[in-house]
Amino acid sequence: MRQQKWGKFNVIALVLVTYIFAMFQGGFASWFLFYSSLVFFVYECLAYFLMFATLEVVRQLDRNRLQEGEDVVVTILLRRRIWFPLGWNMVIEALPERLVGFYEPHKQLIFPWFKREVEFRYVIPQLPRGYYRLQETVICGGDFFGFIERRKVISLADDILVYPSYQHMNHWPLGDGSFSGTIHVSHRRSDDVAAVRGVREYQRGDRLSQIHWRASARGTGLKTKEFEHQAMNQAAFFLDVEKSSYPTSEVFELAVKVTASLIAYANRNQYHYGLVFRQKERMSIDPGLSHAHFLRVFDQLARVMPEGSDSFSRVIGREALEQSQGVTLMMVTPRLDKELVARLVSLVQKGRRVQLFHISRTGAYTAEQMQVMRLLAANKVVCTSIHTQDYHQWKQMGGA
Repeated sequence: MRQQKWGKFNVIALVLVTYIFAMFQGGFASWFLFYSSLVFFVYECLAYFLMFATLEVVRQLDRNRLQEGEDVVVTILLRRRIWFPLGWNMVIEALPERLVGFYEPHKQLIFPWFKREVEFRYVIPQLPRGYYRLQETVICGGDFFGFIERRKVISLADDILVYPSYQHMNHWPLGDGSFSGTIHVSHRRSDDVAAVRGVREYQRGDRLSQIHWRASARGTGLKTKEFEHQAMNQAAFFLDVEKSSYPTSEVFELAVKVTASLIAYANRNQYHYGLVFRQKERMSIDPGLSHAHFLRVFDQLARVMPEGSDSFSRVIGREALEQSQGVTLMMVTPRLDKELVARLVSLVQKGRRVQLFHISRTGAYTAEQMQVMRLLAANKVVCTSIHTQDYHQWKQMGGA
């Protein structure tokens, strides 16, 4: 470090010393040393001023959406418009804050020589669930003789979203294989022949696509198709993100995995589903069914962290009112306090369908907790207990 700090002055001092020596000594050898040091001085100046003058750094990810436990390959491309061999480069890739302590920042030493483009790759292995941002890249450079060294921070922004892992279930773990909540569809499908249950007289305002042309051709006037009322299963998942609810991050990760598994099952079986939680801000996704809706829900499951300050029972009290009457309310939480139990019982008494997925660390319940579970079951709140030590058995209950 001391040599690099005073390296520029040493180069200037070398040129001055050789010049003074040549002036006083004279002769071919002394002037040869001066001109040699002058060439060396020019090289050092070029290396110093052109080190980052035309340098361009590009970062590329093989993918920015992946699942928990998968690897991401990062490609770094250094591109410059000149081919002069300035020296060496050291590329230091800083890791996101959540990964500090798990992995070391990647460092790559490069000798560009006459190449205008240099590319290298590195791997960030087995990423845990979460949202990550790769930001700045530090580029260090210096000459071949070790007299100068420069450092530059280049701002780059690349986002990585790691979805939670989930179990592939073949049937609903409660045993009935479906959600129990239903809601009537506000429209009828005119292209579904099986849904037609009869015909009626044409009324003003009926669409042309609803006219039963075969029955109308019999000469008794226009007839309109009459359809059966269709119904669909809908569920809203309430995820507890209150900070005080989770003693360890392992319990919260299990809660997220359980929610992701149930949502994946609902999506595969064409059930409409939504997601509700309140972290620092309110997040509420209405029940829907599409590939874009599935990605939107999983984006939030990848980002969510146990940083909420509002009580989970109060969140349920506010958000349950926003859900339609026929939507089944799915609660995922490690809590079994009196306030939450009273809230769930109140919802059931108002005609709402409620299911509770209780997440625990060991699966051992006290007598008071068992009494609470029996109280909920007596009030028609379907309860399912899942704990970290029995997670694979829960997977088997799910039919995987």
